[in-house]
Amino acid sequence: ALPICMSLTSRPAGFSVRHLYLSAFPKEERFPFLFLQMMRLRRSCRFISYYKEGSLAGLSFTVEGRGMVFVLYLAVSENIRSTGIGSEILSYLKNLYGKPLTLNIEPMDDTADNADERRRRYSFYERNGFYNTGYLLRDTQMTYTVLSTAKDFLPDVYYETLLGIHPGGLGMPEILKK
Repeated sequence: ALPICMSLTSRPAGFSVRHLYLSAFPKEERFPFLFLQMMRLRRSCRFISYYKEGSLAGLSFTVEGRGMVFVLYLAVSENIRSTGIGSEILSYLKNLYGKPLTLNIEPMDDTADNADERRRRYSFYERNGFYNTGYLLRDTQMTYTVLSTAKDFLPDVYYETLLGIHPGGLGMPEILKK
């Protein structure tokens, strides 16, 4: 296991994280779990589970490109959210890769059923060094706001990185300037 800090360790994700994955992300935002298990076999993809004191603390699924790392999924176990674990995981990923991290979140929408959750999530990522890139990602189900730790975000590098989970561009979402 790789030490993240004194209290958190990481391991390659296995079947034990399936429940967290399914409970943390709405169906329309999830790839099939088996797809993620297969994709983690690619050198550019990592599916990592994190443990604190022997209990599952969280998970991440990342895709490494030449100029950035795309964080497809980041989740913290519900019973320990708001304790700093998410920030520890992001810090670990920043140190692991040494490249800017980019991710997608639901856009701010005061009329959404989960408007408060969206604001908290956006604030969490801002506190952890992410910026609004001014780009959106639109797939068949949703439109997302693209956040990145890169101050000079390059949509071409983002597109190239996304090809790591969309081989040959199959099912590739559209990247739009706001």
